[in-house]
Amino acid sequence: MSSRPRLESIRQAEAVTVISFDGTPIQYDFYDAPSRTLVLVIPGFWRDRRHASMVRLANWFVSSGYRTAICDLRGHGGSGGTFGFNLNEHYDIDAIVKDLMERCALESITIIALSYGGAIAISAAARHDFPLASMLLISPVADFAMVSPRINPFTIHRHIMFTQAIRRSPRFDWNLFRAPKLRAADDVENVHVPLSLVHVKNDWLIDHTHSIALYERANEPKELHIIDIPGNYHADRIFLNAPTQIEPLIEEFLERYSPR
Repeated sequence: MSSRPRLESIRQAEAVTVISFDGTPIQYDFYDAPSRTLVLVIPGFWRDRRHASMVRLANWFVSSGYRTAICDLRGHGGSGGTFGFNLNEHYDIDAIVKDLMERCALESITIIALSYGGAIAISAAARHDFPLASMLLISPVADFAMVSPRINPFTIHRHIMFTQAIRRSPRFDWNLFRAPKLRAADDVENVHVPLSLVHVKNDWLIDHTHSIALYERANEPKELHIIDIPGNYHADRIFLNAPTQIEPLIEEFLERYSPR
């Protein structure tokens, strides 16, 4: 994606802090552009808004003419609090959307979310009154109970940069693994905007059956794209390793449902 010659130099991001329902500070980066729809990117677990892959996404969307915002989920990056694996994060997304609506004269917001960010996006859209144009979820989690990584010690280096993982580890409580969580597979029934689900077949971390489960319960209009490529790539790694497969899907979906 970053190799595209048509991409302009990225605009300077404005760092913004909002306060969530429980007093937790939540940070996001705002990239301005003259568009009617803003793209809000919600990263997954262990990704923050300044990760190289997130900055590349921002560059792509801003260069395509969209106002863009990328958030740090609680427990990540500059945000406070502890990550709850889709427990209270939907309040944080609500606080960000409200701030963006006050900041810009927007007609609508398009959410693009990755991995666990996909589950959070669904639960937020189901519980809050957002002016959503559409949602596009990449390698989303449908249910925490379904998460069962397939770790291959000979190929794990293709998926995780260990030095960066150690430097930028999120804040979370191991006890939350056993705590009740919101299930995106339930909440998706209460989402009524165009939905696109993109997943690599046999994703090593979040199996493609998560997207199938969400698709089966989602409302129309909806679309499901299971990309059958070598590598079992997850979330933003798809953009690096299979851009010709994933980029057209996103561009075509945005053209249909998210006017600039």
